[in-house]
Amino acid sequence: MAGMITRLIDVMNQQVDRHTELYGLSVEEKDAIVQNDIETLQKLVNLKNMVISQNNRLEKERMSLVNDIAEVLAVENKDLSLGELIEILDGKPEQEPLREVGTRLREVVFQLKEVNDINKSLLESSIEFVEYSLNALRSTLEPEHVEIPTTKGKRPGGDSTGSFNKMQ
Repeated sequence: MAGMITRLIDVMNQQVDRHTELYGLSVEEKDAIVQNDIETLQKLVNLKNMVISQNNRLEKERMSLVNDIAEVLAVENKDLSLGELIEILDGKPEQEPLREVGTRLREVVFQLKEVNDINKSLLESSIEFVEYSLNALRSTLEPEHVEIPTTKGKRPGGDSTGSFNKMQ
């Protein structure tokens, strides 16, 4: 079981690295949103998607390891939390590294959530501004604001009767 715990710690350290990378990309993304730099924003979104894909793979591996550890410990895996696993490892050499990586992972996920909330708010504000601008532009182009030039009350074409009347 010590090997599985060591592998779990390794996977969680890799997750901390991926989340830290995502945090850095999200901070850059915030700057790109503020500067309205669409090209940089697109590049950052692509990079984030790659890192998220890597992290999803790591998360699947982490869940598999937790399931395996739960089997060895004869605990239902849905009931095995990180805190409980740390308690089970009381006094074992893997306990403290697991506690540390868990703390680091929680901290970086919290930071990532904060910057993503800011980015979400900035994007919503940008969308609201674009919608406002489009509505203002549409209102100036609506038909009731378009004037058709006429000469002395006559319709365009010089005759006060329409072409339909002339045909009859």
